[in-house]
Amino acid sequence: MKIVQYIQAELIKLKYLPIMWLSGVVVFTVSVIVFAAHFLDINSVAELGKNPWNKIHFAGRAMYGVFIATPFVVLLVSAALYLEHHSNMFKYQYTVPSNRAYIFFSKVISILLVILFTSLLFIIGLTVCGYILDFFLPEMEFRYYNPLNTEAIKMLLHLFVALLGIVGIQLFLSFYFKGFLVPAGFGVVAFIVGLILGGSDSPLALYFPYSYPIIVKDFGMFRYEKIKIIEYSILNNVQFHSLGWFVIMILTTTIFETKKNIT
Repeated sequence: MKIVQYIQAELIKLKYLPIMWLSGVVVFTVSVIVFAAHFLDINSVAELGKNPWNKIHFAGRAMYGVFIATPFVVLLVSAALYLEHHSNMFKYQYTVPSNRAYIFFSKVISILLVILFTSLLFIIGLTVCGYILDFFLPEMEFRYYNPLNTEAIKMLLHLFVALLGIVGIQLFLSFYFKGFLVPAGFGVVAFIVGLILGGSDSPLALYFPYSYPIIVKDFGMFRYEKIKIIEYSILNNVQFHSLGWFVIMILTTTIFETKKNIT
């Protein structure tokens, strides 16, 4: 299929972007912080008879979801689309006889795949971190318990859905503005506002997509009584709001891009 070829081409381009180093930096940073927290304060984290992977995965997911995931997505989308504008790739792609929708959706899917890949690296990084801790601190007994990677995958998939609204907004801004500063600057400011709304248990957080990664699950950092998160069979209302924002922004950007005049 032609769309698959477009996606492959986009992934090859992303592979050589400096921004792709962000994936490794994100995983390495979280893993090092979690390792240091456990290594330097073993007396408060080690619990006999309990699975030590519970704390290491919970700490890593909380740090990633609350403080790192949103800035990472903002920088990834902004940088990827900025380089396309900077090299005039859109002008070339939109003037050749090809379906613009294919071009647009291949970029969207490629960015989503990079985010999923980073989540996979994140799980691997925390697992490696646990086994290194076990080498230096065998009394923590990581080797005797299941790493709970299935639970970690479920949690990160919930976080991925919560990030979709942000991805949609950042894609619209990055397609509309040719520079890097406007979409990235907006995303960083919105992340700070989202952190404040989510951390203060404001009901407005439920309608502000940049709060969704923070409130989608209880990370034990904040109280979510006023936000009124409703859990359904698979997703919760936060994730449904995120999906709604994503669909609206993707449809808007698709219409905008397919009708854009190239001169």
